[in-house]
Amino acid sequence: MSKLIVLLTFLTTALFSNQASESFSFIGLNTTQSHIGFNNISNMQSGNEILPGLRYGQQTVDWRTMFTFSGKKEIQEFTLEIDKILLDDMFGYPELRPYLGATLGYLHYDEDALVEQDGYYYGGAFGFLIYLTDTMDLDLSYHYKKVKDMEPLNTMKGPSIGIHYFY
Repeated sequence: MSKLIVLLTFLTTALFSNQASESFSFIGLNTTQSHIGFNNISNMQSGNEILPGLRYGQQTVDWRTMFTFSGKKEIQEFTLEIDKILLDDMFGYPELRPYLGATLGYLHYDEDALVEQDGYYYGGAFGFLIYLTDTMDLDLSYHYKKVKDMEPLNTMKGPSIGIHYFY
């Protein structure tokens, strides 16, 4: 529970920080490959899921906040992610920008229409923003999510690719 409180404090601070820099809104599409891990006591096999999704967010020079809805018939997730863009002071706003992020989300899992569960997760992400044009970027990332309140589901991790349009 203390981990969740620390994460919520970080997310709230980042969301409502008073920055003087200009912000840019964006929408985008993403695809995530999630390796779903189950507790060892479960007879269920871990597996991979490809989840398409939609994103909406705001980005400043230093921070990015985004909401993502992704999923398919068996699994849906709604994610809030706060990312800190790194190393800009060192490289002077390059076209390739690394970031670290914190994630909080809601998950609905429906396995074979027999087991239907809702829960939440928290975790982190790291990745790179690659600016394709002045109005588009490519987001390559890796995420790790710890799932709570959804026995025997335990973790979700894997790579993501997204493309964003700034307006």
